Amino acid sequence: MISPPSMQFDAPLGVSRSGPVVCSREAAALVQMRRPGVQAVIVAPQPPAPWEAALAERVRCGAFVVPRCTINVPRPEALVHALEQSLSEDGLDFETRLALIDDLAALGDSLAQLAGCSALMLRLFTEAPTRHCGFHVDTVAPGVPPFGLLKVYNGAGTRYVEPGALAGTEAFQAYQERRERLAREWREALGAGFEQEAQARLAALRSIDDTLPFLRPSGAVHEIEARAVVAFRHLDVSLHGAADAVAKAWVHCSPMEGESRLVANFTPLEGQVALQG
Repeated sequence: MISPPSMQFDAPLGVSRSGPVVCSREAAALVQMRRPGVQAVIVAPQPPAPWEAALAERVRCGAFVVPRCTINVPRPEALVHALEQSLSEDGLDFETRLALIDDLAALGDSLAQLAGCSALMLRLFTEAPTRHCGFHVDTVAPGVPPFGLLKVYNGAGTRYVEPGALAGTEAFQAYQERRERLAREWREALGAGFEQEAQARLAALRSIDDTLPFLRPSGAVHEIEARAVVAFRHLDVSLHGAADAVAKAWVHCSPMEGESRLVANFTPLEGQVALQG
């Protein structure tokens, strides 16, 4: 069952100060990501500005396309120039394209402040959801601040589960291994033209996506509204496979179907940040 996150707001900042997922109406709440035990901070979107509505429509109809790309910059202020060089001028009017670049640059600044970093990596793309990837955690190199920033500009939002909903690291890793194998075999069968085998693997993928065997019986899946800004915790890759690995990072996934979406995912490439005690 998929449900929206429980949005609990406290005045004046609008931050829910308990639990692993913090929900807020204020961008200033992103700093809560530094608190131990916090896996994600969700900043709810404001009503859409005209440029956001225009962008969503152009992505939805396929007029604005961003092939999967990775943009690395040595400092946040270099992101504007990099985006001006790499973003297509086709499909968006001048004002909408400029507003998108400004918004992405602001997100980069937010992550730099949160993670205490200069160098950033932005993964950006437009794409319709698929079943290629299931629930997972993102990883960072050892010593890099374990934070990322995510924004889905339109369409279905990211899904996530809270730590208390998980049956444990062993169950989650078993799910990941089985699902990754099924997805790989599905792609290979499709590539080889083995339609019957591909359909069998797709049916198995749908089954595991429907049952989510790593969840406790009472565990729930939450879906975040498009245009929300999400700061989330990554896993130090050196801890992958540890008994408590799942409890150290945000377990999430993209939707499996729906309209084409514009997705921006920021990761620090270096930096130092002090976690709050």
